[in-house]
Amino acid sequence: MNNHLMHRFRGAPRAFTLVELLVVVAIIAMLASLLMPAIQSGIQKAKGTKCSGNLRQIGIAVLQYVADPDNGHHYPPIYNTGSNNAEVTAASSDSPLQPLQCLSNYGVTNALLTCPSDSSPDSNYGSYLWSPILQGEQPENVHLYTRGGAFMVNRMASLTICSDKGMPHLGKINVLRADGHVDTKP
Repeated sequence: MNNHLMHRFRGAPRAFTLVELLVVVAIIAMLASLLMPAIQSGIQKAKGTKCSGNLRQIGIAVLQYVADPDNGHHYPPIYNTGSNNAEVTAASSDSPLQPLQCLSNYGVTNALLTCPSDSSPDSNYGSYLWSPILQGEQPENVHLYTRGGAFMVNRMASLTICSDKGMPHLGKINVLRADGHVDTKP
Protein backbone atom coordinates (compact mmCIF):
# COMPACT_ATOMS: atom_id res chain seq x y z
CA MET A 1 0.00 0.00 0.00
CA ASN A 2 1.19 3.42 -0.59
CA ASN A 3 1.95 5.83 2.24
CA HIS A 4 -1.07 8.00 1.56
CA LEU A 5 -3.55 5.15 2.14
CA MET A 6 -1.64 3.82 5.16
CA HIS A 7 -1.78 7.26 6.77
CA ARG A 8 -5.57 7.40 6.22
CA PHE A 9 -6.25 4.06 8.00
CA ARG A 10 -4.00 4.67 11.02
CA GLY A 11 -6.48 6.84 12.91
CA ALA A 12 -6.33 10.07 11.04
CA PRO A 13 -9.72 11.80 11.11
CA ARG A 14 -11.91 11.00 8.16
CA ALA A 15 -14.63 13.30 6.91
CA PHE A 16 -18.14 11.88 6.59
CA THR A 17 -19.49 11.68 3.13
CA LEU A 18 -22.82 13.27 2.35
CA VAL A 19 -24.52 9.87 2.06
CA GLU A 20 -23.29 8.76 5.49
CA LEU A 21 -24.45 12.02 7.02
CA LEU A 22 -27.91 11.67 5.45
CA VAL A 23 -28.20 8.10 6.77
CA VAL A 24 -27.35 9.24 10.30
CA VAL A 25 -29.90 12.09 10.08
CA ALA A 26 -32.57 9.70 8.78
CA ILE A 27 -31.94 7.25 11.63
CA ILE A 28 -32.19 10.05 14.21
CA ALA A 29 -35.43 11.30 12.60
CA MET A 30 -36.94 7.79 12.70
CA LEU A 31 -36.04 7.35 16.37
CA ALA A 32 -37.50 10.74 17.22
CA SER A 33 -40.76 9.92 15.41
CA LEU A 34 -41.01 6.66 17.35
CA LEU A 35 -40.49 8.45 20.67
CA MET A 36 -42.90 11.36 20.06
CA PRO A 37 -46.13 9.50 21.06
CA ALA A 38 -44.49 8.32 24.27
CA ILE A 39 -43.29 11.84 25.03
CA GLN A 40 -46.76 13.32 24.33
CA SER A 41 -48.39 10.68 26.52
CA GLY A 42 -45.95 11.48 29.32
CA ILE A 43 -46.73 15.18 29.02
CA GLN A 44 -50.48 14.51 29.21
CA LYS A 45 -50.03 12.24 32.25
CA ALA A 46 -47.98 14.97 33.95
CA LYS A 47 -50.76 17.49 33.27
CA GLY A 48 -53.33 15.07 34.74
CA THR A 49 -51.19 14.65 37.84
CA LYS A 50 -50.83 18.43 38.22
CA CYS A 51 -54.61 18.80 37.85
CA SER A 52 -55.19 16.13 40.49
CA GLY A 53 -52.83 17.98 42.82
CA ASN A 54 -54.74 21.23 42.19
CA LEU A 55 -58.00 19.50 43.08
CA ARG A 56 -56.48 18.06 46.27
CA GLN A 57 -55.44 21.58 47.31
CA ILE A 58 -58.94 22.87 46.53
CA GLY A 59 -60.34 19.98 48.60
CA ILE A 60 -58.19 20.98 51.56
CA ALA A 61 -59.42 24.57 51.23
CA VAL A 62 -63.06 23.37 51.12
CA LEU A 63 -62.55 21.26 54.24
CA GLN A 64 -60.95 24.26 55.99
CA TYR A 65 -63.94 26.36 54.94
CA VAL A 66 -66.29 23.76 56.42
CA ALA A 67 -64.26 23.58 59.65
CA ASP A 68 -64.37 27.36 60.10
CA PRO A 69 -67.08 28.28 62.64
CA ASP A 70 -67.52 31.65 60.90
CA ASN A 71 -69.00 29.72 57.96
CA GLY A 72 -71.43 27.79 60.16
CA HIS A 73 -69.64 24.52 59.30
CA HIS A 74 -71.38 24.53 55.92
CA TYR A 75 -69.97 23.68 52.50
CA PRO A 76 -69.28 26.78 50.42
CA PRO A 77 -72.16 27.89 48.18
CA ILE A 78 -70.30 27.41 44.89
CA TYR A 79 -71.87 26.09 41.73
CA ASN A 80 -71.78 27.00 38.07
CA THR A 81 -74.81 29.19 37.50
CA GLY A 82 -75.18 27.98 33.93
CA SER A 83 -76.49 24.58 35.08
CA ASN A 84 -79.98 23.70 36.26
CA ASN A 85 -79.86 24.35 40.00
CA ALA A 86 -83.48 25.25 40.69
CA GLU A 87 -83.93 22.71 43.49
CA VAL A 88 -80.74 23.73 45.26
CA THR A 89 -81.44 27.44 44.94
CA ALA A 90 -84.90 26.92 46.42
CA ALA A 91 -83.48 24.89 49.31
CA SER A 92 -80.69 27.28 50.20
CA SER A 93 -80.83 30.86 51.36
CA ASP A 94 -77.24 31.49 50.23
CA SER A 95 -76.65 32.87 46.78
CA PRO A 96 -74.01 31.12 44.68
CA LEU A 97 -70.49 32.47 44.96
CA GLN A 98 -67.43 32.09 42.81
CA PRO A 99 -64.63 29.82 44.07
CA LEU A 100 -62.22 32.67 44.78
CA GLN A 101 -64.86 34.57 46.74
CA CYS A 102 -65.33 31.58 49.05
CA LEU A 103 -61.91 29.97 49.16
CA SER A 104 -59.24 32.65 48.68
CA ASN A 105 -58.82 32.98 52.47
CA TYR A 106 -57.97 29.26 52.53
CA GLY A 107 -55.19 29.36 49.92
CA VAL A 108 -57.07 28.96 46.63
CA THR A 109 -55.68 31.04 43.76
CA ASN A 110 -56.47 31.36 40.07
CA ALA A 111 -53.53 29.04 39.38
CA LEU A 112 -55.13 26.28 41.50
CA LEU A 113 -58.43 26.75 39.69
CA THR A 114 -56.78 26.18 36.31
CA CYS A 115 -56.19 22.69 34.91
CA PRO A 116 -52.95 22.57 32.87
CA SER A 117 -54.85 20.79 30.06
CA ASP A 118 -57.48 23.54 29.79
CA SER A 119 -56.50 26.13 27.20
CA SER A 120 -59.45 28.43 27.99
CA PRO A 121 -60.54 28.30 31.63
CA ASP A 122 -63.67 30.16 32.73
CA SER A 123 -62.76 33.52 34.25
CA ASN A 124 -65.09 32.95 37.22
CA TYR A 125 -64.94 29.21 37.90
CA GLY A 126 -61.60 28.16 36.41
CA SER A 127 -61.29 24.80 34.67
CA TYR A 128 -63.73 22.91 36.84
CA LEU A 129 -67.46 22.24 36.94
CA TRP A 130 -68.76 22.86 40.44
CA SER A 131 -71.53 20.70 41.82
CA PRO A 132 -74.60 22.29 43.42
CA ILE A 133 -75.22 19.25 45.64
CA LEU A 134 -73.36 20.37 48.78
CA GLN A 135 -74.19 24.04 48.64
CA GLY A 136 -74.94 25.29 52.14
CA GLU A 137 -75.07 21.82 53.75
CA GLN A 138 -73.29 20.68 56.91
CA PRO A 139 -71.11 17.55 56.51
CA GLU A 140 -73.02 15.57 59.13
CA ASN A 141 -76.40 16.52 57.68
CA VAL A 142 -76.11 16.56 53.87
CA HIS A 143 -79.36 16.36 51.97
CA LEU A 144 -79.89 15.99 48.25
CA TYR A 145 -82.80 17.94 46.89
CA THR A 146 -84.61 16.40 43.94
CA ARG A 147 -88.01 16.77 42.35
CA GLY A 148 -89.17 13.85 44.52
CA GLY A 149 -88.12 15.57 47.74
CA ALA A 150 -85.01 15.59 49.92
CA PHE A 151 -83.01 12.65 51.20
CA MET A 152 -80.00 12.39 53.48
CA VAL A 153 -76.59 11.20 52.28
CA ASN A 154 -74.35 9.12 54.52
CA ARG A 155 -71.29 8.58 52.28
CA MET A 156 -69.46 11.86 51.71
CA ALA A 157 -66.88 10.06 49.54
CA SER A 158 -69.50 9.61 46.84
CA LEU A 159 -70.51 13.28 46.51
CA THR A 160 -68.77 15.51 43.99
CA ILE A 161 -67.54 19.01 44.81
CA CYS A 162 -66.08 19.72 41.37
CA SER A 163 -64.62 17.93 38.35
CA ASP A 164 -62.82 18.53 35.07
CA LYS A 165 -64.76 19.80 32.09
CA GLY A 166 -64.81 17.19 29.33
CA MET A 167 -62.18 14.43 29.29
CA PRO A 168 -58.90 16.36 29.20
CA HIS A 169 -56.54 13.69 30.56
CA LEU A 170 -56.20 10.96 27.93
CA GLY A 171 -59.96 10.31 28.05
CA LYS A 172 -60.19 10.59 31.84
CA ILE A 173 -61.40 13.22 34.30
CA ASN A 174 -60.37 14.12 37.83
CA VAL A 175 -63.17 14.43 40.39
CA LEU A 176 -62.89 16.10 43.82
CA ARG A 177 -65.12 14.39 46.40
CA ALA A 178 -66.74 15.92 49.50
CA ASP A 179 -64.39 14.08 51.85
CA GLY A 180 -61.39 15.72 50.12
CA HIS A 181 -60.06 12.84 48.01
CA VAL A 182 -59.64 12.96 44.22
CA ASP A 183 -60.77 10.19 41.85
CA THR A 184 -59.65 9.74 38.27
CA LYS A 185 -62.51 8.34 36.22
CA PRO A 186 -62.52 6.99 32.67
